[in-house]
Amino acid sequence: MMHTRRVMSTETSSDLPVLPQRMTIPAGPSPLPQEFPGYRTLDQEVSVDRLPVTGRIPEWLTGTLIRNGPARFELGDYRLTHWFNGLGMLHSYSFANGQVSYVNRHLRTKAYDLWMDKGEFHGKQYGLELDPCQKLFGRHMSAYSPNISDNPSVNLMQVAEKFYAINESPMWMEFDPLELQARGEHTFKDQFLGEVSTPHPHFDFHKRAVINYTTKMTDGNAYQVFYIPEHEAVQKPLAVVDIDDPCYMHSFAVTENYVILVEFPVVLDTEKFRDPGYPFVACMSWQPERPARFLVIDKREGKVTRTFESEAFFAFHHVNAAEIGNDIVVDIAATHTPYESVLGLPPTEGQFDLDAYGYALRRYTLPMAGASDTVGWEHLSPRGIEMPTINYRGNNGRTYRYAYGISSSPKSLMAMNRLSKIDIVDGSYKTWYERGCFPSEGVFVQRPGATGEDDGVLLSGVLDAKTGKSFMLVLDARSFEELGRAHVPHHIPNDFHGQFHAGLVR
Repeated sequence: MMHTRRVMSTETSSDLPVLPQRMTIPAGPSPLPQEFPGYRTLDQEVSVDRLPVTGRIPEWLTGTLIRNGPARFELGDYRLTHWFNGLGMLHSYSFANGQVSYVNRHLRTKAYDLWMDKGEFHGKQYGLELDPCQKLFGRHMSAYSPNISDNPSVNLMQVAEKFYAINESPMWMEFDPLELQARGEHTFKDQFLGEVSTPHPHFDFHKRAVINYTTKMTDGNAYQVFYIPEHEAVQKPLAVVDIDDPCYMHSFAVTENYVILVEFPVVLDTEKFRDPGYPFVACMSWQPERPARFLVIDKREGKVTRTFESEAFFAFHHVNAAEIGNDIVVDIAATHTPYESVLGLPPTEGQFDLDAYGYALRRYTLPMAGASDTVGWEHLSPRGIEMPTINYRGNNGRTYRYAYGISSSPKSLMAMNRLSKIDIVDGSYKTWYERGCFPSEGVFVQRPGATGEDDGVLLSGVLDAKTGKSFMLVLDARSFEELGRAHVPHHIPNDFHGQFHAGLVR
């Protein structure tokens, strides 16, 4: 059952760090550190039929985990300054009969060709790069927007029996899920155009459809929420929300009856965004004098039915949401200090607290039948996490008990160095940690026939800085004890997100 205690909901602004108003991007970002293998370019593309395994991979685990993330951090002699700008690569781990095969590949896109052949970026980049002569920024545009790069390095999604790599634009790059070869940009029938989208679509198991939205910043500003039926390659409108100032939102939440967009006060300058000369972060400003807003969209009515406000905060990732009685609870990996991760700004004194280095696991409760439009929050655990995941098939948009994520300590400044499992009912947590190792997002796979929410395994690609190579870690999700690991013949740079596809075997 989902946890419903309500504590720590009376925090006032006087309890928060003092933040500069309307922060802007400083000149002179530093290159990514070469000494850390998580930001070291991976040149190799390999196909291995059977990875060496230590321990044991469960015989029942059958399917393929595909992961996405940046893997190249130099354009010619130039060293990138922002992790998000790296050239994307897909990694596929196929499980069958206790064995694991592996293949990795850059998608051959326009971004890839320009990067490799001309040493130029394709379209708008996320982070600020130093290029006084503008030699890196050729004005190479995608077919339907001057700002879109076809470097789909963030996530992936299966839609209408096809597989797509995606980023924070409305672009969908189709690829072969077994050989990881690009098949080109795909345009859906009645596709919603816009400048920004989210790389975290949801699958509605009741509606049997993918739900996502785009942010439109031409001819008026609006969030365009749409769905794609399971067996149709068409985008159908769910709601259009007109707005004054669009905000940067990396993800959103859904429940059985609602879509919840949480507007953080990271405000986009629409004029700058339409200019391809400005990188993504140069179009943003952190405005903590503004509240965060929860826009609750009723799927049945196709419109915003309630709007709630809270004190300013930011999050990349939602954990889950659910309807409990007359309330909607929204669980988020949240922070009050989005300096370095969002805007590329240096951390301030005192940043390394629960909300900063770990992104605190918070619950916001929206009283749908109540008169108040102001909401507070509570901590669900003393352990903060990022890249949060759950038993998605069984519990997304519904009550749940367990969340998984990566977490860190103040001593680990390069990357997250722990996998954590949070029990949101009592706040307790379990941790996997190995010195010198840096795990990626944990992906839960339920055991066939299981009835328990955590009866399955957690899969995470782990970078071992001691050996300079990576391995696929398999944990028992219930006990959080290691079952086995499959060893990759090279290092894998810090990646972003992935999905497990049951029954898909290479």
